[in-house]
Formats: sequence, C-alpha cells, structure tokens
Amino acid sequence: MAFIGINASFQALNFDEALRVAHNNAFSGMALRSGATAGSGSGSGSNFKVSGFSLGRHAMSSSSGDFQLSDVEPSVIANGQKSWELVDLKQMVGEREEIKAMLVDFLRSRSVSRPLAARVVNKSTRLITHLLSLLRTVHRARYLKGREPTTSEVRNTLRSFLENLGAQHKDGLVDVLLSFPDPPPAKSKLLDLQRLQSTFTSSALWELNLGDYPKLEAFVVDGQLRPALEYFLILGISPKELENLVSRYPMISSYSVEGKIKPVVDFLLIMGVPKSDVPKIAVKRPQLFGCSLDNIKPTVALLEGLGVEPDRWPKILASFPHILTYSAAKVDQVVKFLADIGMSPEESGRILTRFPHIVGYSTQEKLRPILNHFYSIGITDVKTLVLRSPQILGLSLEENIKPTLQFFTDVGYSKEEINTIILRFPQILGLNIEGNLRSKWMYFLQMGRESNADIVVFPQYFGYSLEKRIKPRYEALKSSGVDWSLNRMLSTTELLFQKYLERDKELVAVVRDLNVNESVGD
Repeated sequence: MAFIGINASFQALNFDEALRVAHNNAFSGMALRSGATAGSGSGSGSNFKVSGFSLGRHAMSSSSGDFQLSDVEPSVIANGQKSWELVDLKQMVGEREEIKAMLVDFLRSRSVSRPLAARVVNKSTRLITHLLSLLRTVHRARYLKGREPTTSEVRNTLRSFLENLGAQHKDGLVDVLLSFPDPPPAKSKLLDLQRLQSTFTSSALWELNLGDYPKLEAFVVDGQLRPALEYFLILGISPKELENLVSRYPMISSYSVEGKIKPVVDFLLIMGVPKSDVPKIAVKRPQLFGCSLDNIKPTVALLEGLGVEPDRWPKILASFPHILTYSAAKVDQVVKFLADIGMSPEESGRILTRFPHIVGYSTQEKLRPILNHFYSIGITDVKTLVLRSPQILGLSLEENIKPTLQFFTDVGYSKEEINTIILRFPQILGLNIEGNLRSKWMYFLQMGRESNADIVVFPQYFGYSLEKRIKPRYEALKSSGVDWSLNRMLSTTELLFQKYLERDKELVAVVRDLNVNESVGD
C-alpha cells in the first residue's frame, strides 16, 4: 500500500507492529500498511503512547486481495486479554466536524481561499477517516468511559501531524490532501487546482476568493458556490455585480441551471442578443431567468404581431429586459390603452419598440391619470404627443408634468402657448426646472429677444446645453453683428454654423459699408 512519505515516530512504528500482531490474532484478514517494521517494545498495546503524527493505517483485505480502508479500531486491551470491537467512525460526528474545521483553518493559513479549502476538505474523506482513527486511538481510554475529547484536545492531538504535513509539502498541499494516503498523481498540480476552482472562475478571474465578497460567501454550500451563481460568473457577471444581484434578488441562487437559466440564455441568443449583453440583462432583470419559456414565447409572439421587428429585440432587451417577464395579458392591457387614444396596432408596435418600459406601468394608476390631465389642460391630440415622445408616459405626473406646466404659466405663457410648446417638444416635460429650465430661461431674457414667442416657435431651445451650445453660439453671433432665429442658431452643425456665420459676416460688412457710403454722400 502506497503512503505519503512522512517519517513516523519510533513509537508510532512500535504501536503499528503491536496492532498488527493483535489484529492478526483476532482477524485473519487484517493487515497493516506495507513497509511497517517492528521496533522494540512490549507486545502489550496498553502501554503505548502515540505521537500526534503517526501514520498508522489499518486496512481490510478483501477476497480479491485488494486492501480497503477499515473502521476497525483497538478499543479494549485489558487484563492481559486482547479484545477488539468494530467501531463505527460515522458516530464521531462532533469530532469529524471539528477535524474538517481544523483542516479548513490549516489550508487557509497557507493562503488557500476559503471556498477552495472547504471543497478540498469535503473531498479528503480518507484523510479525515485516518485522523478520526488516530484520535480514537490516542484517546481510547476516554472513549471507553463514554467521554469525548474536547475541541482543544482534538486540535492539540492532530496539530503536530498537520504541521509536519505542511512542512514536508509546502508545494502541492492540496494534491496531498486529496490523494491521501497515496502520493499525488503525476499529472500537473496546476490542472487539478484549476479543476477544483473552475466553479469560481470567470473569463476575468482565474480564482475568485469569496472571502472578498461576503455576500457571495453566504451562498456557499459544502464548499461550493450555488450552481446558479457559478453559471452567472461563467457568463461574465463580475463578482461585485453578482453580490448586488443576490442582495436584490436572493431567490436567483436557487434557480436550476439546466431547467431554468440555460433555456432562457439560449432563447436570448436565438433572438439575436449578443452573449456579452446577457450578463447586463441578468443584472437588470434577474427574474427573467426564472421564467418559463412557455410564458415568454406568447409575449414575444404578441409583440411581433403588433409590429415589433425581430431584429429590434437585441436593442429592446438591452434597454428593458423586463418586457419578457410580463404576461401576454399585461401587454394586451397596454395595447388597448394605446388603442383608446387612437393608435393603430402598427403604431402601438412602434411605441413598444421605442419605449418598452410602458408595458410595466399600470394603465389605471399611471397611464390614464396622465392622459386625463392632458385632456384637462386642453391638449386633445394626445396621440401625436405620445407618438413623438412615448417616454412622457413614464414621467411622474406630480413631480414632472404638473411643475413644468406651472413654470411656463408663471413666466407668462398662456394655456394655448403652453400646449403648443408641449406638442412641439414633449421632452420638455422631463427637464429639471431648477437645473435646466430656469437657468436657460434667464439667459433667454438676457439675449434681449424681441418676443417671448420665440420659445413657442422653437421650444427645443431648452434641449441644448447652455454652456456648450447656447452661450458660445449667441456670443459668436453677437460679436459678428449677426442676428439669427433660435432654430438656426442652435440646430445647425458646427461646420455649417461657421460657414453661414462667415457668409453673413461678409453680408453685414457689405451692408455696413453701403450705409457708410450713403451717409457720406448725404
């Protein structure tokens, strides 16, 4: 029988020999590890003390001649009579757990990550069995009295063995524990280590130390991160993102990879979603990966029937993957709402493509109150308003829409003018008043425009950057003596702006010269 080359103490060899003699007398099939030699000492096992690093290993020979690990332990050597009983090491539950904890600490002290250490310990069953046997032998007198060793006694008994093991195998310690009592296999230790760590590996990480991510460490079972979370790491979700994900939605850790997650991933890929976008979708809407395809496919079919083009799915799902988690009945409610304001099925399809978030809103609590408010202020062509900017249906009535309408009322615009402003530039309803509208309004007044009606004609003015667009262009026009409409000043590209500005500057110069000449002639 092969064994790890740790030098046993002289006492350990004596004890092994004593056990061999006693076992041979009691059990003809009993054998000891190969290579043990007799030492001096009494044949009575009652006087032996075993050091903490003895590698005495008992083996049971089968009819085929192969040796198997045995749970036979010496338990009674008394009154000069050799008596043995079969001990079930499975009953040593407390000691087994303490040994496993000790082994994890032992590996952690040698820079092995906690999840890897836990997995290695769970796979090192033969080493644990040997340590239990050693513990039972050293403390046999206590066990005969029905008393178990304390935690400190367990650790003190086995500490020397582990320290010697670590000293002799500084490299490849993981392999040593896994293959105990046989020598580590000749194959590359690196490959074996990678195999053990594969469930904690992503494209960005060779080894994931879950100790750095306590929220993930909580989902380690028997030394292994739950399969669903492992799979998301493999997909490319970063550990930090996965931590946030399970904090928001811990249920995802219980999803079946084969039964739930992979079918949804495959379906997304079939729909044209790039593999690199799947992690982003998972972070945005983890619930999607717990949905059945039997529920997802009818929703997709309904949306495509409304005119959502299949090649638009990647963009839609990157923006709002939630849409696939809603039932076909929920989608139909929103479609009926859009029909009520005059949308055809094709127009509804365009709106759902541009603003899929609308499916997530309640028609009664969110959409209809906004619709009714527009009607109340005299906007009757809500269809055009929504077609131009369906996103306005996602705004807050109390925090966005009403305050914006009140702002334009306060600066002097009539209800009719406000309605025109909104119809021409619906996005204005979503702009922040203090951080956007008010500062641009004050600068508009400084321009000294002839009429505030310029805003009614071109409300898009409020959509441009004050510092990067409005001020620089107005100052350029002012210094050149050129006066343009707001539309022309802001909507042209930089190239055309400079081109037309140079042309108009020349015209201004010509006009100025003509005026000067006329004055001289007079």
